[in-house]
Amino acid sequence: MIPGRPSATALIVALSVARRGVAAGLPDTSLRIAARALDAAGGHWRGLGRLARHRFGRTLLDFVEGIALPGLAAHHCARKRWLLDRLRAMPPLGDLLWPAVGFDGTGASLVDTDPRLRVREYDHPDTLRLRARIAGTQARVSRAPIDLPDGIADLRAQGLDHLATTLIAEGVAMYLPPRPLLRALRMLARWPVPPRLLLTALAPITAQGRGFSADSGLVRRWLSAHGEPFLWRCAPERLERLLQRHGYAIEARWDGAGYGEYALDARHARTPPFKTGA
Repeated sequence: MIPGRPSATALIVALSVARRGVAAGLPDTSLRIAARALDAAGGHWRGLGRLARHRFGRTLLDFVEGIALPGLAAHHCARKRWLLDRLRAMPPLGDLLWPAVGFDGTGASLVDTDPRLRVREYDHPDTLRLRARIAGTQARVSRAPIDLPDGIADLRAQGLDHLATTLIAEGVAMYLPPRPLLRALRMLARWPVPPRLLLTALAPITAQGRGFSADSGLVRRWLSAHGEPFLWRCAPERLERLLQRHGYAIEARWDGAGYGEYALDARHARTPPFKTGA
């Protein structure tokens, strides 16, 4: 990230939600937070947010996306929809921990429908400041800065390792250094009450891949220019084996429809069972 600025990739995801969130069936809270984030970020982000509100503007954005990374907005929204569906089907028993929350509105929407749920949002201070401006305060939602992946140790220092929790790592693992990231995953597995994990990761690049599985120089240059390059990729089978070696069982998978990013829902042997959804 560039110091003093909110995460550019978090704003790109917000733009995807503003463009395609309705079609994906995302909650109104998600759409509202995404639109407010783009407007509050100012500059070209505000202009992009305005384009996303009109059909002609969305057509223009689709054209640009087709040159840079075809299908990106639909992929972002499908990823969020899968996570939302998992959380609705198997609601968390305790606190929802959301590191690198960006401008996501899923947790905030779930709090409105589940009076027992508490959401703890974490992110880089610059991103979190903008989020606080546009999301406001909400009962049972707290926010605190975090430095990932080392900040996972701070969660244990807060006593969260003894609580029933669900940790969401959506679209974050690819930006973290491999060894510290894997060390953090092992640390979570050693908690007295390991969290349920809902996480996404990038698959390795393939010769005929599309989306994130393609090697795009344009995408690499854009990410590097904004201080958020991809640092980690892992085949889903390898990550599953790693989690299983540390006591996790894979409850559900999402293959990302061949876009090069997948998602896992994993529960540790010492993680309390899920609640049954409606």
